Amino acid sequence: MSISKILTYVVLAIGAIGIILWFVMNNSISGLMESSGASEARELPFDEAAAAVTPLYTLTLVIFAIAIIATLIAVFAGLAKNPSGLKSVGIGIVAFLVILGISYGVAEGTQVEMKDGDILTANESKWVGAGLYMFYILAIIAVGAMITAGIKKIVS
Repeated sequence: MSISKILTYVVLAIGAIGIILWFVMNNSISGLMESSGASEARELPFDEAAAAVTPLYTLTLVIFAIAIIATLIAVFAGLAKNPSGLKSVGIGIVAFLVILGISYGVAEGTQVEMKDGDILTANESKWVGAGLYMFYILAIIAVGAMITAGIKKIVS
């Protein structure tokens, strides 16, 4: 049996488990809403609602961990097969770090009091701003690359 068939079955099994857990969670929350007389899920006591959502949240974390591990394995396997690609990876990492540095340098940080009374420090606020600026820069680069590729395809 090939690895692609095995992965297909694993994805189907995880999807089936997710669907089952979603129905269980939905029924649990509906039952909690009926028993407590709540008209919206946000009116439910946190502890009771959290117990209904926890299995689906745990599955999400497991799938996320599996995706990260599979991605890292694929990347390192590709680099092992083609060591010349290491230069391209290095250039990408350096470019990413340069954009991060520019974003952090441009971002401003101010201390903010949040609704729940917690304090968001100036440094934390600056990192949030840097993340937003980085997202905007990378989005502009991606859109520009797509437009450039489209124009090159039309021209040729």
